Amino acid sequence: MFVRNQVNKGSSRLFIFLLTVALLIGFSANFADASPMKTAYKYQEIKAIAKGLKKQRTPEDLEKLVEKSSDFIASHPDYKRVDEVYHLLGNALVQLERVEEGIQVFEKFVEIHPDARYVRDSLLELGLAYDKLGKHNEADIAYKKLIDHPKYGSGSHATRAKKILEQERADRKGELPKAPGAQPASGSNPSQWIGKPATDFEVTGLDGEILSLEKYRGQVILLDFWATWCGPCIAEIPNVKKTYETYKDQKFQIIGISLDRSKEPLEAYIEEKKLAWLHYWDNTRKVSRLYEVLAIPSTFLIDGEGVIRKTNLRGHALEHAVAELVQENLAKPTDASTKTVESSPLSKSIPATKLTKPDTTPQMGASVNDLKARTMAWIGKPAPDFQVTGLNGEALSLEPYRGQVVLLDFWATWCGPCTAEMPKVKKTYETYKDQKFQIIGISLDRSKEPLAEYIEKEGIAWRNYWDEDRSIRTLYGVQAIPTAFLIDGEGIIRKASLGGFDVETAVAELVKENLKRATDAPEGAHNLEPNAKEIIKAAVAAHGGLEKLEAVKSVMMESHSFEHFPDGSMQDEGKSKTYFYANKFRSEWRNHNRTGGIIFDGESLFMISDGEVKQLPPEEGESYATFFKDSLFREPTWLLAKLVKDDFPVQYLGTEAVKGVPASVLLVTQPSGKKLKVFISEETRYVVQFSYDTEIGGGGVENVVAFFDDYQDVDGIKIPHHRATKNGEYRQVLITNITLNAELDEALFRP
Repeated sequence: MFVRNQVNKGSSRLFIFLLTVALLIGFSANFADASPMKTAYKYQEIKAIAKGLKKQRTPEDLEKLVEKSSDFIASHPDYKRVDEVYHLLGNALVQLERVEEGIQVFEKFVEIHPDARYVRDSLLELGLAYDKLGKHNEADIAYKKLIDHPKYGSGSHATRAKKILEQERADRKGELPKAPGAQPASGSNPSQWIGKPATDFEVTGLDGEILSLEKYRGQVILLDFWATWCGPCIAEIPNVKKTYETYKDQKFQIIGISLDRSKEPLEAYIEEKKLAWLHYWDNTRKVSRLYEVLAIPSTFLIDGEGVIRKTNLRGHALEHAVAELVQENLAKPTDASTKTVESSPLSKSIPATKLTKPDTTPQMGASVNDLKARTMAWIGKPAPDFQVTGLNGEALSLEPYRGQVVLLDFWATWCGPCTAEMPKVKKTYETYKDQKFQIIGISLDRSKEPLAEYIEKEGIAWRNYWDEDRSIRTLYGVQAIPTAFLIDGEGIIRKASLGGFDVETAVAELVKENLKRATDAPEGAHNLEPNAKEIIKAAVAAHGGLEKLEAVKSVMMESHSFEHFPDGSMQDEGKSKTYFYANKFRSEWRNHNRTGGIIFDGESLFMISDGEVKQLPPEEGESYATFFKDSLFREPTWLLAKLVKDDFPVQYLGTEAVKGVPASVLLVTQPSGKKLKVFISEETRYVVQFSYDTEIGGGGVENVVAFFDDYQDVDGIKIPHHRATKNGEYRQVLITNITLNAELDEALFRP
């Protein structure tokens, strides 16, 4: 059974290891030295640098990646993720133009780890590195190794290698083919187009609008073929951007034709650099084939009559040519017969951060004031409900949040004003999330991948829905973003605004009002809201009853762990055996004929490696000790028995759906003082989910979600035999055996 819910932040490898501990089952981290957690933290630091380089590549960060990756490989050559570190190191060296060094790293890695997961990437990049140096014979060997590889020879990387081998060697410069599809014939010369009519096309731009040259007849057009992976293209962007800003209101337009291999990096780059002109992702090479584009950057400057006047313009030559042609075009007498779009709302350059895709043609004529008026008209009306499936796979609607204040936020990752507002929204959520307040984000992103990536990167913990079919934005008549609706506990829209509003102040006022209403309600009105203690009592009864739960003093557990990766692959993390009391535990694991262990005696943490027991230094172990105390506290068997006590504070937060089934959400304080959300199924009364924040080893605060499933009877107590955590990858644990009140020797917990 696979669990589809998601952890709301970060895919830390250190976390995956510690979450296994939190679930009190076997351990599968690499104990090659006395501090596996420190090793995992170093690995995660390398991953963080690499992830940052995808957003902004700087020589300084590349050098940092090289330094840390080199040190890591030297210190931890047997770490289970060392293959990825090798790949990152080789890639960084090539990007720094230290190509020979990168080749040496790739060659060494492929030699000592021939079947590792990152061999497929490294063999392809090894071939590209050799091609970059003009060493095509060596490149051919690398490509053929990939094509003939028993594990990866049928994959997409091998397919790319085959396409490269089909190219003329002289054309191989160490770059992947510029776009999917067959390679165009060689010999095209862009300058041959000068003086000829520009071939028209009709495609759908990234903003959802139909895009063609005819639409902009009467304007000077720069047709710019480029890609985010193209260094010279990126180097030219500031000059293109300056030219656009200078002449955009003088009958001048740019149409960018992207040859990117996928849409996500293109959209991210456009948003990051605020490239406000028109864009089309030419993934089928429809436009680039029309213009016989073989290399990029490639530009065509088209006059108001649709004739190509200049090609391959860069730097000062671009701005100079545009200036001359714009001046010439403006000097022409106005001719009503000339088909221009100056008076059309589509003729103006509309930044992607301003408008969503249009819902209907008539609506596009609406002014900003009209849109604001329509949005404000919702104030005082009941918020329309909906039934959809959120990004975490759970049913999502307004009804489960009745009694809470809800911020319904229409946004997108490509919307500059939306992302600029995000820090305030996050701060508001963190301040009021435990005061009957919830946020539901409705994303108008064009695809799910950049949305999921942004949510993970920014640690957005509230519920989100990708409105792919436009159902919710249509329901609320949303045509531009950011648009927000603030809904009170009775389901009435109290604030509505195009462009947002002072979210912190508005939420503070409405939350205060909502809490006061609950406090001032007539006697007996509280019965409308479930009593937290009654929910706990029902859960205790469903799990086996208080007497049986309180009788459990020790547990011996055997389990088998698996780790699943986004690419669909799975890794067997091995088997483990854990012994624990309510305040201490010991776990021993075996993975691929290697063994190790960990002991927590209630105060300190000890690692078992090669038969030796070593204590984690107190200065390093304090946060881990706190983490493990919370982990033991969270074990459902003991937690329920503790919660049923009248002197234990428990707050009811409402209901949320877990795998489509409503669950009561209770807020509990852990030993560390951090809050724990406990989800109890309203159908079975079992504990089905936890949600909590934790901070360990200086790695920052993470929000964690843990799931419980497949409850089995053990001595009259219902115990979950399937437990999981997820954040990009997910850890699946199958409990193979549990013995309650086993005869445990205290010496197990005394290192």
